[in-house]
Amino acid sequence: MKLLIYYSCFVKKFLLLSCFFLVSAFGFADFTFELNLQPFKNAEFFADDQKVVPKLLSSDKTLGLLQFSLKDSARTLVIKKEGFRIQTLDLTSIQNKKAFLVLSPVNSKYDVVKVFPTGKKPKSVTFVNNNTVAAALLDGSGIDIINIETGNTKRISPPKEYAEKFGFVESLVLKHKNELWVSQMPTASIHIFDLTSFEYKRTIKTSGTWSKVMAYNAALDKVYLSNWTSQDISIIDPSAYKEEKKIKTKAVPRGMAFSQDGKFIYCAQFEDAAGNSQCKLIKKSLSDYKTVYEGGVRGAKRHIVTDYERKLIYVSDMRNKIVEVYSSEKDELVASIKVFDNPNTIQLSPDKKLLYVSCRGPNNPDKGYLYKGYVFGRLDIIDTKTLTRIESIEAGNQPTGLDVSPDGKKIVLSDFLDNRIRVYELRPSLLE
Repeated sequence: MKLLIYYSCFVKKFLLLSCFFLVSAFGFADFTFELNLQPFKNAEFFADDQKVVPKLLSSDKTLGLLQFSLKDSARTLVIKKEGFRIQTLDLTSIQNKKAFLVLSPVNSKYDVVKVFPTGKKPKSVTFVNNNTVAAALLDGSGIDIINIETGNTKRISPPKEYAEKFGFVESLVLKHKNELWVSQMPTASIHIFDLTSFEYKRTIKTSGTWSKVMAYNAALDKVYLSNWTSQDISIIDPSAYKEEKKIKTKAVPRGMAFSQDGKFIYCAQFEDAAGNSQCKLIKKSLSDYKTVYEGGVRGAKRHIVTDYERKLIYVSDMRNKIVEVYSSEKDELVASIKVFDNPNTIQLSPDKKLLYVSCRGPNNPDKGYLYKGYVFGRLDIIDTKTLTRIESIEAGNQPTGLDVSPDGKKIVLSDFLDNRIRVYELRPSLLE
C-alpha cells in the first residue's frame, strides 16, 4: 500500500515537472502587459494572426489603457483601426510590461515614434543636439535631459536653495559658449549648465519679477529675459553673466525676437496689469528703447519666430486662436492663420518651409488651465509658402513645449499635464 502511495506521488510530480518543461520549451504560458493606445475605440488587435480582445482599464478622452493577456509564444501585436495606419508592436521589445502607441491617420505626414515620461509639468522642451532634449519642469526640481533615441534620462538641477523652489520655464542653447541656460520664475534667475557634461556652472540673479522667456541677440551678443509681473525685459551680458539694465513694456512681455541687424527687438505682449488680453506686438529700438511699431489684432501674444530670408515674423496669439504673419520690412500684418485653441510655442523647420504650432487646447471650463480639459490639445502644421494650416494632429493634455531637431527630422512636444514628451518624425518618403 505504501509503495502504491509513493508511486502515485512520484507520477504526479513527474507530470507537473513535465508540464513545466513543456510550457518553458514551447512557450504556452500566458503573460500580461498594458498598452496605452490613442485613439483606442473600435481598434482591432491580432496577436500572431489571432484576434484578441483586451480589457479596458481606464480612459482619458481618446487615450485608453488596455490590458492584454497573450500566449508567451506571441511575438507581435498588430493594431488595425479604420482611417489609421496599421501599427505593429514588437512584443519582445516591451519593457516593464508597458507600452505607449499613437496611431497615425492614413493621410498624416507624421508618426509618433517615441513617448517618454518626464518630471511634473514639462513647460518647455529644447533640442540640445539631434538626439537630446532638455525639458524644463515647472513643478520639478530642475530640468530633465532626455536622449530621445535611448530614453536615457538624467535630472540636472541648480543648488538646493533654487531647486527646491521649482518653477523652471525655458531653456536657451548658446553653442558658442557651450552652455545651456534655464530660466526660473520664482527666483527671477537664469541657471547655467555646461552643454556637454550638463554640470552646473553658475546662476545669474536679475532684478525682474517672475521671469520666463529668453532670447539671444547674436548681433549684439546679449540675452534678453522677459519678466511677467514686473512687466519688463532684462538685458544680460553673457560674457560677464550680469544684468545690465531693463526695458519697460506696456504689458506682460512673453516671446521675443530681433531684427536681422540686431538693432530692434520684437516683443509679444500677453496681458495688461489687470489681466486683460488686449495686447499688440511691439517693436522697440535697442538704441533708445522707444517703441517704433505696434501691430496686429488685440489679443494674448505668446511666442515669436523670424524668417530673415523672406523678411517674415510669425507670432502666436492665444486669445484669438491664430498665428499672425508680419512683414519685418514694412512693419505690417500680412496674414492671420487660424489654428486650434490656445496656440503656445511655435517653431520653424530648418528650411523655413513649415511652421509647427503647439496648441494647448481649450482650458478646463470649471477649474482652469491647471486641470485637464475635455479635449486634447493638438500639434498644428502650417505651410509657410501658402500660409495655410495643412495638418492638425491630436496630442495630449495641454501640449506647451515644442522644438524641432537641428536636422529637421524630428519634432518634440511636451504634454504639460501628462508629464511626458512625444517625439514626432516626418515620414521617410517626405525627407527626400
